[in-house]
Order: sequence, then structure tokens, then C-alpha cells
Amino acid sequence: MAILPGNGAIDSQTYLSPTSHEHATEIFCVRACTHADALDLVAVGGENHVEVIQRDPKSLAPSFKVIASFHIGCSVNAISWSPQTVSPAVSEKWFLKLVVAGSDDVLRLLTKSSLDGDDYDTIEGNVTPFGGGLSGHHGRINDVCFCLAETYHNNVASIGNDVLILWNLNPINASEAENEYDDDDDEGGDTEEEVENDLNFSMSVGSIDQSQLTSPSKGTSRSKSAATRQHSKDQTPAFHPTAYPITFPHPLHTVTAHPKSANQFVASDSRGTVFVVNWTELGQENAGTRRHRVVELTDPRALTDGLTGVKGAWSGGASWKPNDVNLIGATYGNRWSVWDMRKLQGGKPVASGEGHAQGGSRFRWCPTDPHLFAVSTESPLNGALMKVYHTSYPNAPRTYPILPRPHRVRDFDWLGEVGPEDTVRAWMAVAVGRKLFFLAGGDPLPANLA
Repeated sequence: MAILPGNGAIDSQTYLSPTSHEHATEIFCVRACTHADALDLVAVGGENHVEVIQRDPKSLAPSFKVIASFHIGCSVNAISWSPQTVSPAVSEKWFLKLVVAGSDDVLRLLTKSSLDGDDYDTIEGNVTPFGGGLSGHHGRINDVCFCLAETYHNNVASIGNDVLILWNLNPINASEAENEYDDDDDEGGDTEEEVENDLNFSMSVGSIDQSQLTSPSKGTSRSKSAATRQHSKDQTPAFHPTAYPITFPHPLHTVTAHPKSANQFVASDSRGTVFVVNWTELGQENAGTRRHRVVELTDPRALTDGLTGVKGAWSGGASWKPNDVNLIGATYGNRWSVWDMRKLQGGKPVASGEGHAQGGSRFRWCPTDPHLFAVSTESPLNGALMKVYHTSYPNAPRTYPILPRPHRVRDFDWLGEVGPEDTVRAWMAVAVGRKLFFLAGGDPLPANLA
């Protein structure tokens, strides 16, 4: 294992930062912020809480400190950064906003701002659960993603089992909610039939008005029990996200968005198919059950193997290229594939290659170098390692071992910035056990950085 010298200097023959971040528990999820006002932030999810760490702007190699902590109470499956996030390094009026998916099948909105106090290093963040029970997922939530278009910053997509749910996080006015609950209490509460009708309204795809995607409906709030209503009265402001589901034939693995595509999400299932979903067509009349699926992209070999049972459990980690809205990549089994929306070819990939022999888990495009992408595996057979690919020679990846077996890579993500000297083109954060390692992918590092 090549580790950088302890004095912080970067050697041309090494690729790991001399500093790593150690979490209190095993790390299950890591997500770097790639939004313009918070490129120095990374979220780390463990067994019971989420940390937000900030990069030291003076350090040549990545070095981080904790600036926020959120108690979740269960392990973290997925994290997504809101485009509204502003780093303390950018403004005195900083603001942190994330959505995380827990292993208890509940989503949580995490927020923290400069209004919470001056000493942001020690203040616990605010955690608001939603998306559990009848109005949300009924099984494991595999991924979550904010809509990146400016008009829809409060819309979030979450996936799990065979459903994608679009959430509107705009909370209804607290006084409005209180008056509504008071009116319901005066009427003696909802009957079982009324509750069922309200629930069916809030979860119906065919009756969605597109305007509701930016303003919550009253349907979900009316289907609460008297005890839940009293609890909601004590919350200020009230928080009642609305949920709009889209069903799929197979379990979904990842969901992602693009800042240049306001009306679409990309979702990948576990059997070799990537879907481009146009969620703004949900409210159109006569849209049909499949109208929202603009394109279905397939890896023929992965699809065939999945259907014939050649392989057991398949995973499909997909990624939308940040600087090119037409390119989508994914890993299925021991292969990776890239699709070009300008050359659909019946949904077949324009490029594919060998990934990890034990099966890939994550595919991620690099936001700071348009030529790079990386694929990870959760298998411990060859230890914890990463494969980084260059689009000019995709069949000759560079392999970066981090720790020997039985260690394995739980998750990874590319950092949103390259560093103070602008000479290291790409860094990634790799979660192995309780540690977050920082690895320089791509071309060898120049020796004059020391």
C-alpha cells in the first residue's frame, strides 16, 4: 500500500493522502458535495449518525475537520446534498441541507445553519424524519437524490424495492396546518373511509397536478391519527412532504439527477436496465403507466445473465456525467457500460468493458476531470481497491490497492474540488471500515507538489 509521507508532502509515486478521516463506527455511505457554494464539504454516514466534514483549504493533500453531526439512530444507506447548501468557507450565512436514507426504511431531512449559533464545530444538527409508514417506502431505501434544477430544489427522489417516489419537501404553513387539524378534530376525526380515500389521493399517480410538485397537497396531512395530529401541532413549522410513486418491474439500485435536466431522473434497476424518467409528465391526462419512462437503456449481457439466473444478486450502480447530459454510465456484474443519448442504438451502450471480476457496486464520473470515471466492488476477495478509467483508453484501468483482504470498499465518491494548487486533478474519498481514505486518481502526481 502506497501512503504519502507523514510530513504531508506528496510524492510522485504515491496516491493516498497522509491524512485520513476516522469515523466513530463503520462507514456505510460517503457523499461529496459538488454544488458550487459547497465544494469543500463531504458527508459521512455510519451506524448511527452522519458527519459533515470540511476540507482544509491550505493543505495540498485533502485534510478534513468535522463541522456538523446528525444523530440518525440507525445505519445510513444513502445521502444526497441539496443544491441550496452553502459552505462556511463561502459565506457567513452558511447553510447545510441533506436528505439521508436509513436502514429503518425512513428518510430524514438534515439541516444546520449559521442561525443555530456561532460555534458550528460543536452544535448538533436538526433531524426531521419523513417517508415512513403508509406514505413512503415499505422496504429498504437504496438511494436518494435531490432534483438539481433551480426551480425544483425542494423535490427529492428516493428508490427502493420496485418503486421510485418523488417527494416535495416544501412544508405547509404551520398555522394553516394547525387550523386544518383543529377543523378535523371539531368534526370528530376522519372515518376509516375518509382516511383511505385521502391516502389513495396522496399516493395516486394518475391524478397528480404538476403544480403540486412545488406546493404540498393536503391529502397526506388529513390521513393522520389523532395522536399524530397532536404531535404535528407541537412541531414548528409543520413538515408534511407529499409523495408521488412510480413503480418498476425490478428492484432499483441508484437514482441520480443532472443540473441541466430539470424534468428527468436516471434510475438503474438490479437486472441490467437504466431508466431515464420524466417525472413532470406524471400529471398529464392519458399518460399511461409507462409514459414517464423516456428511455430504457440496457446492457444486453447483464440483462441476459440476470434473466437466465447465470448470476445471483445483481447490482446496478449508475452515474450521470456532470459535464455532459448525454452520457450515462453504470456497472452491472463484472462489466461497466456507457450510453450516449445522442446515439441510442436501441438502448445499447456505446462503450463497455471489464470491471471487477467479483462484481461492481458503484460507478461514478469524476466532476473535476471529464475524462475519468471509477468503479468499486464490495467484495473483500482482493482487498480494498479502486479501479479508475480514462475515456481515451477505457480498457486499461489503473488499479489502486488501499488495504489487503479482508478489508473492502463500502462506498466512494469523487471530491468536488481539486485543491489549492489546482495541480491535482482529481481526488476521491474511499470508505474502508471506520476510515475515509483520500486517493488521487488519474495521472501520476507531479513531484514538485512537495
